[in-house]
Amino acid sequence: MAKLTDPLKIRNMEIKNRLGFPPMMSGSISNGIPGKNFYNVYEPIAKGGAGLITVEASGTEPMNNPIQPCMGLDENIPEFKKFTDKIHEYGAKIGIQFANGGILGLMFIPILRMPMPVAAPSSVDPVTASSVFELINPNWRKDLEKIGFKEIHALTKPEIIQIENLFAAAGKRAIEAGFDYVEIHSCHGSLYHDFLSPYYNQRTDEYGGSWENKTRFIKETVEKMRDKVNDNPIFVRISAEELLPDGLKIQDQLEVAKILESIGVDCIDVTQGIQVRTPRGINIPTYVPPGGFIHYPEAIKKVVNIPVIGVGNIVNPKMADEFIQQGKADIIYMGRQLITDPDTPNKYFSGQTDDIKHCLGCLVGCGRVCVLNPYKRHSYKELVPTEAPKKIVVIGGGIAGMELARVAKLRGHDVELYEKTDKLGGLMHILAAEYKKEQFMNIVKFQKIQLSKMGVPIHLNKELSNDEIRDLDCDTLVFAVGTEAVTPVKFEGRANVLTQDEAISKSKPIGKNVFIWGLDTYWKGGAETAITLKEQGYNIKGIAGSEKILAGILTNANLTGRIAFIHRYFKENNIPQFKNAKLIDVTDKAVIIQDSDGKEHEIEADTLIHIGGRVTPRKTLEKEFENVGFKVEYIGDCKKPRDIQAAINDAQTLARAI
Repeated sequence: MAKLTDPLKIRNMEIKNRLGFPPMMSGSISNGIPGKNFYNVYEPIAKGGAGLITVEASGTEPMNNPIQPCMGLDENIPEFKKFTDKIHEYGAKIGIQFANGGILGLMFIPILRMPMPVAAPSSVDPVTASSVFELINPNWRKDLEKIGFKEIHALTKPEIIQIENLFAAAGKRAIEAGFDYVEIHSCHGSLYHDFLSPYYNQRTDEYGGSWENKTRFIKETVEKMRDKVNDNPIFVRISAEELLPDGLKIQDQLEVAKILESIGVDCIDVTQGIQVRTPRGINIPTYVPPGGFIHYPEAIKKVVNIPVIGVGNIVNPKMADEFIQQGKADIIYMGRQLITDPDTPNKYFSGQTDDIKHCLGCLVGCGRVCVLNPYKRHSYKELVPTEAPKKIVVIGGGIAGMELARVAKLRGHDVELYEKTDKLGGLMHILAAEYKKEQFMNIVKFQKIQLSKMGVPIHLNKELSNDEIRDLDCDTLVFAVGTEAVTPVKFEGRANVLTQDEAISKSKPIGKNVFIWGLDTYWKGGAETAITLKEQGYNIKGIAGSEKILAGILTNANLTGRIAFIHRYFKENNIPQFKNAKLIDVTDKAVIIQDSDGKEHEIEADTLIHIGGRVTPRKTLEKEFENVGFKVEYIGDCKKPRDIQAAINDAQTLARAI
C-alpha cells in the first residue's frame, strides 16, 4: 500500500514523496523570465517539502508575455536554468506547463474592456462559450457588442500545426533549462481542452467528430514533443468533467485517458470544470467538501497504468495521505493549502500537524498573496527578532488580536491578551456559521494552538475597566475589540428588524418570511446569509441593496467559484434581486423598497435583516486613553470595519513594527 511519504517513479524521474503543487497562475513573472517574485512564490514550496512542483501555464510564442512565463525564446533558457537549479537544491522535481488560452481569452475582455482576439476549434456563440459572465451579468451580450468583440476565430489547419510546433520547441527549451518534465494544459477551457469539448469543437474535418479526430491535436503535439524532450516525462492535465449538462463527462475522458497512455503520455493530471462556465471546479468554494472531486482521478486510475494526480480543495495532508493509501490517486496536489502554508509537507511528515496553517477556502487573493500571509509570496519580508523586547497587552481576542499576539511573541516580545467573552475568534464564529463555511474557522484554530504552545497568557471572560486599563504595566496597548452591528436609527427598537449577526446566531427571533438588505457578502451584504437561511427552511422573499451586483466584492477574486455558485443558487431558487435600490420603510408585515427605476415595491415579509452598518469604538477609546503612560494602537475592525485580509495585515504590520 502506497503512502504520501513514498517515492514514485514516473518514466525516468523519481519524486521523493507524493504531495505536489499544481500549476496555478501567480502573476509573479518578470517580463517572461523568473525574477524576485517568481522565486518568492516557488522556492518556499520547494523548501517546505513538496515532492513535485509544476510551474504555472506558460507561453510558447516567441515573445515575452509580461504575465506569463515564456518558453518561446532561446534567450530565456539561462534564467530558467538558474531557477530550476535553486528548486533542485531542496530535492523537489520541477516541471513546467504549456498553455494556449483558447476560449479562456474571453476572460480578459471584461477585465481589459477591449476586444481581445479569441481562437478556438469552432466559431461558437461567445456568450454561451462564457456563460458564467452572463450568469453574473445579464447584459453580457450587450457589453460584448459595446466593447467591439465580434466573433471567435476558428483555427485553420496551418494554425493548428504551427501551435503544435511551438509546443514541441518550448518543450525542448524547458528540458535544456533544467525542468524535469513538461505538461500540456488541456483543461479548464484552454485550447487543447476546447478540441475535446462537445460544445467548443463543432468541426467536420479531421480535428472534429470522432474521438480519434478530437484527440488528433493533442496526439500530434505529444508525438512532436516526445521527439524534443527525449526520455523526460510528459504530463497532460485534463478536466475529467466540465460539470455541465452539455459538457464533457467522465465517461468521455476515460476514453481520452486511454488514448493519452497509448501515445506515450507518462502521467495524467486530473482536474475539473471550465473557468468561463463552471469555475466551481477550479476556484473551489467551501460549498464543495474537501476532496469532493477525488472520484474523478479514482475513475481514471482504473483504466490506465500510468500515474494519476488528484486535486480539489484538499487542505489536510492527512486526507491526502488517506487518498493515496486508498488508491484514489498516485499524487495529490495541494494548491491553495501550500500557498497558505508552504511548509505543510515538512510539518506533516515530521508529526508537527498542530503547526499547519490550513487554508480558509475564501478564494480571495490566492495568486499574489494569501489573505492570511500578507508578507509572503510577492510581498515576502523576513520576520526579524526584536532587539528591544517590550511588554504588549492586547485587548480583544478576534483574529486580529490573536495574530498580533502570535507574531509579536515570535519576535521576542512579552505579550498578554484579554478577551471579554468566553471564547476566542470574534466575528469568525458568525462568518463560519454561514452555509458550508466551517472551513473559515481554520485560522482561529491555528492561532489558538500557536498562542497556547508559545505560552501567551490569555484571560477569557475578562473585560477590563477603564481604570484597570490605565493601570496596566505595559509599553504598548493594542485595541482589537472589533465592531458592533447596528441598524439605521429609524428602525431602532423594531422587533422585526435584525442585524446580520443576530440573524446568523439566532440571538433574536426570525419570522418565516425574510427580506435581506445588502447585496454583498459578510459583513457588507447578505448573499451567503440568504443561502444559509434558505437552507434552514426560511422563505427568502428577496434581497436588495444599493450595490450594482450580487456579491460583487468577490469579482475582485478573479471570478471565483464562490460568486458563480451564489448567482446560480439565486437563479435556481428564484430569489428576487433589487440592485441600485433604496430602502423606504419596514412595517409589521412588509418591506418597502424603491428599485433602480424609481418604482416602489411592497414585499410581504415578517423580518428584515439589515446588513452593512457596523460601528467601531475607536474614537471613544482614543479620547478616553489619549494621556496614558504607554503607546496605544488600534488594529482590525476596531481601527476600521473591513475584512479578514485587512485584519491580518493590520496585525502583522504592527507586530513587525513594534
